[in-house]
Formats: sequence, structure tokens, C-alpha cells
Amino acid sequence: MNTYDAFTPFGWPIVIYLTLAGLACGATFCAVFFLHSKERACEGQSYAIVKTSLYIAIMAIMLGVLLLVFDLKSSDRFYLNFLEFNPASAIAWGTRIITLFVMLCVFSLILLGTVDDNDKSNPIGPILTAFLILFALAIGIYPAQVLGQATIARPLWEPFLLMPLFLLLGLHSGFALVQLLTSNKWTDKSLEQIRKLDLGAIGVQVVLFTLLVIATTFSSTGKDQLFFGEFALWFWIGVVFIGWALPFIASSTASRSNNAIILTQLCFIFGAFSLRTVIVFSGQGAQAFIGT
Repeated sequence: MNTYDAFTPFGWPIVIYLTLAGLACGATFCAVFFLHSKERACEGQSYAIVKTSLYIAIMAIMLGVLLLVFDLKSSDRFYLNFLEFNPASAIAWGTRIITLFVMLCVFSLILLGTVDDNDKSNPIGPILTAFLILFALAIGIYPAQVLGQATIARPLWEPFLLMPLFLLLGLHSGFALVQLLTSNKWTDKSLEQIRKLDLGAIGVQVVLFTLLVIATTFSSTGKDQLFFGEFALWFWIGVVFIGWALPFIASSTASRSNNAIILTQLCFIFGAFSLRTVIVFSGQGAQAFIGT
């Protein structure tokens, strides 16, 4: 990756931030998933899963913000996004979305702290739930819009394909992380539902990434670099083998052990990180936009 350090604006902090933002989005949706369907969790465990999901969302996005401040090399530049709002700037929108998202998650946790896990009442009403969903969607989608602002020079960052792909990666990896930490609290029916969704999510990821490569003006030189050059190991090992093939095989089996479930979720998380790595680094290399 060091080959491009001299002229690429986005490095590892951005890749990690994109992964953390996706985790925050997916974990929030997982919280909503269990909040309004308690039968999906073992008796008395639904609120415990919701709380874990919201804690993951808050910690992930806050750590991501710290990485952004570090990448900007100056906290003053980050604060200016609050003081000087530019409607045309995706980053300016992002700072406000993140702030409100964290506030909503914290408020939800405070409300959950007022009830017992066995309480049948729901402290988080439909309006707050709708805002959680709305801002989680924004957290999952807007980073693609940030990259998409450079789509003319970097065709692999086409926002209309990146947005659904990043959203799917976030939902998938967020659910995976929550399941990794709380799988003993899920019902067998819920685990089976997620297993089936996993298979579909892998298929959609493959389709979206394929469209991203073949339906944009991403150059043939860039494709060679991606598939056979510097980024080949990240793609073939990190994305195809670990992110897609291994979990697909594991999810296709009729029954899975706890160890298999853990391995599958780790593969999903690492695969999402690897795919973002491939998109960010290969998408901004000079060879990505040399004419075909």
C-alpha cells in the first residue's frame, strides 16, 4: 500500500472508519430486530441483546470519529465542520449525522435502563425506533457518498453502487458482531433465519461488487492491479476466500456447531474489512483511471 502514500488522500484510518461505521449501522438494526420481536431471543434476553447492540454501535462510531480526527491531522478541521456548515459537503453532513446518532443510541440505552429484561413493556416507542433506523441508514450510506464525491477521477467509487454495497456490508458485519457476542441468547429459530439471510447477503455482495468493476469506467489496468497485482491477496484471500467462500460453505450446512458459528461471523467481519480495503486503495490508485 505504501506505493500510493504520496498521492492518495485516504489511507488505513479511513478503511477502519468505514468498517466501524458499518458495524455501528448493522448493530443498530440488530437492536431494532430484537427490540420489537422478543420471541427471537431466549426468554428474558431480548433487552440484553438490544443493549449489547447499542453499546457496540456507540463504541464503534466513536472510535471511528477518533480515527477521522487523527487522519485530518488537526482537531480544528473537524470542529469546523460543526461551526461552518456546507450543504454540499458530505463530511459536514456526516459530523451532524454521527452526533445525532450517538445521542439517539445513548437516549435509548437510558430508557432501556429503566426496565427489567423480563418486562414486557417496550420503553423505546415507534418514533424513537424510526429515528434509530433513519440515522443508522445514514451512518451506513453516507461514507459511500464521501467517496463518491471523487467518482469522476475514481470510477470505482461510483456512489449509486457503493451505497447499497456499503450498507449491506455494514448490516451483515454488524449482525455478525452482535451474534458473535450474544449467540447464546438467540433462539434456534433466529439463528436459522440469520443463516439463510447470510447466504443471500453473500450473493448480493458478489453481484454488487461485480457491477462496480464491470459497469463503471474502472480501467483494465486498474482491474489487472486489483486481481493480479498489489491488491490480489486482499481480494482473493481476504474477500473471496475468507469473506465469501468459507462462510458460504459454513452457512450452507444443515447444522452448525458453536465453533462454526463463531468462525462464520469472524469471516464476515474480516471479509467486510477486506472488501472496503480493496475498494478504497485500488479505487484511488493512478492506474484505476488510466484510459482503457
